[in-house]
Amino acid sequence: ARIGKFRHSRVLLAARVIVLFRVDREWAEQHLLPLFSWQNSEVEAAAVWRGFLHAPRLYRPLIESIKQPFLDTAHHYEKLDPHGDRYATLLAIAALDHGDTFTAKELRAATEALSERGLCQVAYTLQCALNESGDRRVEYWSNRVQPYLRQIWPQSHDRKTQAVSEHLAGVCIAAGDAFPKALAELRHWLRSPIHPGYLMCQLKGSSFCGKFPEEALTFLHLIAGDGYVWEDSLKECLEQIQEAKSDLKYDRHFQQLLERLRRSGQELE
Repeated sequence: ARIGKFRHSRVLLAARVIVLFRVDREWAEQHLLPLFSWQNSEVEAAAVWRGFLHAPRLYRPLIESIKQPFLDTAHHYEKLDPHGDRYATLLAIAALDHGDTFTAKELRAATEALSERGLCQVAYTLQCALNESGDRRVEYWSNRVQPYLRQIWPQSHDRKTQAVSEHLAGVCIAAGDAFPKALAELRHWLRSPIHPGYLMCQLKGSSFCGKFPEEALTFLHLIAGDGYVWEDSLKECLEQIQEAKSDLKYDRHFQQLLERLRRSGQELE
């Protein structure tokens, strides 16, 4: 049996597991990697996973050696506080380019096991990955994010919460010129967040209302709801949409948003 009072030492070793694994793989596989198994001891596994997640990296040879414990960790997400979000991020990064390490089925099962908070973190990771792809966003959307959403992201209706929806709306904006494709892929997930104003501000700051007026109007309609909006952002978005395609001012969704703006005492120029 492992001696409980030495657990902190094992946590420190887990935080350095990549270095130890690279220096002496045989020793690490014999003495350290078994601690990551939830089947051996949930108490030990929770402790060493928190140690590893203090500053995690996706080192493929290591992840291959602890593949099943890594996937099983999704079922113990709440035991990882305060580092659960880092696990969700690592899982998403692994899934975006899973290669031969994982199957889509394995990653889908692990992702489905995450809590709402975990799914929000995964969606946020998708946003970051798209933003970091720079001028290759359209390619990255088509080659990485869209396949991920179709093959791995949970599809059950009960996962469509306001919080998850808000983060997926951010994915649409982060997709850049793939915005119309992202909206088409994710529109059935989108619902109004409690405070849609931030998303409206992001839309205003993009070029989408001018470049993709129909899709931008659909996006606004889906996220507007009854929550508090930033009237200046809504006004500017509607003005850009109207300027790009004047016929849209007769669209019922445009008229609904315009009426909402008027109730706040503003009019389009």
